[in-house]
Amino acid sequence: CRYTLGFKGEIMTKAIHSIVNKPLGALLVALVLAFYGCGNAPDTAPSGSQEEAHDHEHGEGEDHEHEHEDGHDHEHEEDGDHDHEHAEEGDHDHEHAEGGHGHTHEAPHGGTLVAVGDHFAHLEIVLDPETGKMTAYVLDGEAENPIRLKQGSMEFSLALKTDNGGTTVTMLELAGVENALTGETAEDTSEFVVESEKLKGIDQFSAVVSTLEIKGEKVEDLEFDFPEGNE
Repeated sequence: CRYTLGFKGEIMTKAIHSIVNKPLGALLVALVLAFYGCGNAPDTAPSGSQEEAHDHEHGEGEDHEHEHEDGHDHEHEEDGDHDHEHAEEGDHDHEHAEGGHGHTHEAPHGGTLVAVGDHFAHLEIVLDPETGKMTAYVLDGEAENPIRLKQGSMEFSLALKTDNGGTTVTMLELAGVENALTGETAEDTSEFVVESEKLKGIDQFSAVVSTLEIKGEKVEDLEFDFPEGNE
């Protein structure tokens, strides 16, 4: 106990030793011990308010993390919605492209494609200005496979530009072409041809095809410009 009393305790202890053998010594020792106590006491102890403040700080930290997580998740959700909207827009554009026939076709013979009806068939027009020969090929909706027509000829009305800047209208009849390799005849063929002096040196014109019967559908007055076509 002596080591816990401090400076004042040492003074009192010396005084006690001087009188310890006297009748009141025991009583004085008891009083000193009762006044100063015995044993090491902790310097400080965390108060309940400090612990609560510490817990409160942790709580605020957790709330901060929670807010961050919520905000982060919310941003990701918004990004997801944004991407979803773009995906829907992409699908919408794709549908328009298909519905509006936004895709293009390639002419297998290097000519000009003319869509027939709602693109269920095509004509491909090939013109040789040197010889004045014009060929019309009948193709399917994808402009890939030939379609035979059971008609022996095809009549074109052409508006041709003259040397003086005017326009002249010429009627030309394209005849069906036989093909021994494919078995096509003049009355059952996918190829029609005409050769005319009026087509020599010509590189552009406007045309109207009078009558076509393709896949059971009758098409009249099919208009197009050459070499632009109507795709």
